[in-house]
Amino acid sequence: MTKKLGVFIIHGMGDPAPDYAEVLIDQVTKRLGDAAREVEFEACYWAPILQKQQDVTWRRLLLRDQLDALAFRRWIVSALGDPVSYLSGFFKDGKPVYGQIHACMRTSLEQLSARLGEGQPRPLMILAHSLGSVIASNYIWDQHYNKNEEHVGLGKMPFERTETLTSFITFGSNIPLFLPPSPPIRCIPFPHQNLPAYLKAEARWQNVFDPDDVLGYPLADIWDDTQGTRIDDISINAGTWPLSETPLSHTAYLRDDSFLDLVEERMRALLRLTPWPDETTL
Repeated sequence: MTKKLGVFIIHGMGDPAPDYAEVLIDQVTKRLGDAAREVEFEACYWAPILQKQQDVTWRRLLLRDQLDALAFRRWIVSALGDPVSYLSGFFKDGKPVYGQIHACMRTSLEQLSARLGEGQPRPLMILAHSLGSVIASNYIWDQHYNKNEEHVGLGKMPFERTETLTSFITFGSNIPLFLPPSPPIRCIPFPHQNLPAYLKAEARWQNVFDPDDVLGYPLADIWDDTQGTRIDDISINAGTWPLSETPLSHTAYLRDDSFLDLVEERMRALLRLTPWPDETTL
């Protein structure tokens, strides 16, 4: 069966397991039923780029018995160390960490594009959690505006350059914490100007957040110049009680029925698009 939709998943800060996206993929696949055969998934796993050095730092911190609250501190080193390393201009093995993480994202998009096969570029859905939403939006920005910068590796095809991005779902997003210190604060342009009209009509940026999630924020009203981009903020109660009433709701989106309902609806909407274009034409 022809694959009609590419779904790209990117995790947030911390040290997730390599199979972190399987719970989401399994749940969505069950919900879609036969239609799941038309969807191709790819999860970007960028955590190892930073985790090795964070582990070294943590072991050194433990050389002397001087700290309390070790579990919480370990999480801080691993999780909050990620945005610091990503955005501070740090180098690893002689290359900027920022560029290495974006290269990981680009490689994952290339792999997803290859599995979708040749022919008409497929619509792209991005599901980006927490710091992953910052990484994804920065990557999209660079593909549009920083094409001549050395640290930006442009995708070879429109799909890898996110030009076919049709559904952008950010959840538990902390983009507001990483905005420039002074206006104008420009949003990424979405949808891309080259997106075909039949896809542009269904293009949505949906930002999902739980009011109890102190790392997840609404986005629609933070931009000074939105570039014509519209963001739909969607508030949910992520997770089950009592976790859903605490900041730990930040970790609960991937298993939350309301979130999964939204993802399923968006996938079905894109798969229903008609007429499906002739794959022999560009």
